[in-house]
Amino acid sequence: MNLIGKKVVGILPGALLALAVAIPSVWLHSLYSPLSAVAVAMLLGLLLRNALRLPSVCDPGIGFVVKKLLRLAIVLLGVRLSFLEVLKIGGGSLLIVVTCITVAIILVRYFSRLIKLPPRLGILIGVGTSICGNSAIVATAPVIEAEDKEVAFAIATITLFGVAAVLVYPVIGHLLNMTDTTFGTWAGTAINDTSQVVTAGFIYSPLAGKVATVVKLTRNLFIAPVIVIMGILHSRGQDKGEKSSTISLKKIFPLFVLGFVAMAILRTLGLFPDAIITLLRGISNFLIVMCIAGVGLHTSRFSVMRKIGFKPLYVGLLASLIMGGISFVLIKLVGVG
Repeated sequence: MNLIGKKVVGILPGALLALAVAIPSVWLHSLYSPLSAVAVAMLLGLLLRNALRLPSVCDPGIGFVVKKLLRLAIVLLGVRLSFLEVLKIGGGSLLIVVTCITVAIILVRYFSRLIKLPPRLGILIGVGTSICGNSAIVATAPVIEAEDKEVAFAIATITLFGVAAVLVYPVIGHLLNMTDTTFGTWAGTAINDTSQVVTAGFIYSPLAGKVATVVKLTRNLFIAPVIVIMGILHSRGQDKGEKSSTISLKKIFPLFVLGFVAMAILRTLGLFPDAIITLLRGISNFLIVMCIAGVGLHTSRFSVMRKIGFKPLYVGLLASLIMGGISFVLIKLVGVG
């Protein structure tokens, strides 16, 4: 057997295990959409890793899924975005989106340092809350060299507050007699994950659901520039308390981020038929679930989580309140709806 064949055989056990975790996770999400398939996959992976003694033969495959396959999944994420289409429809909410993202990330980073939360975990919670939930966490983690346990923490935190928002936002909207457009804009700018935004919007009304979806897609556009900014900060050593005059272009513009942007540009130029877009979107969604299953399978100690305690929840709560409060105020000031 040649070298390539040996490598393939070596990664199969772990890769198949991640696949076996991903399939039921996607199925459970299909039964109840606010329940993120990513969160389920991570939880199942954590439980398997910590409840059972997984054979070491699985480690190479799990590592391949987490390190290599994840980058392919991020590249394919770009096919979801058409810059012209989103800006044309959702451009009216652009100021609100930019302001919310900027303020949320700055305040979350400050609060994370204040309570001595691990810096990279604070960043992941900040970008997850302010942009597009789990997708932003997954895309940002390799650029800032986040550890698996930090990714797991961030996803758990974002999922918790995202599900809570799905239940709470429509109630608040009705209590305040929000119009469909106002509520849709609010949900689209403040709730974490795309599936949660869509769910909350359509719970309120069909029109609110459509508005929320468009605003959320506009918000998703900022995943690429935010990743680049986080890469610059990390490369300069600011998140490690180091000072450096050099910036690593490889960290700021890794190939998978450039691939993500390239796919979005190709989509914007209309070079992908609708059938291909649907196919690639489905593949990217499933690969991300599989990769996060690998993160769970790779995170071996619950004791580390107990050591950090409730700090991520405090930061997640603050981030959710910031996004909800600022977006609501701005919507009122701008006069949306």
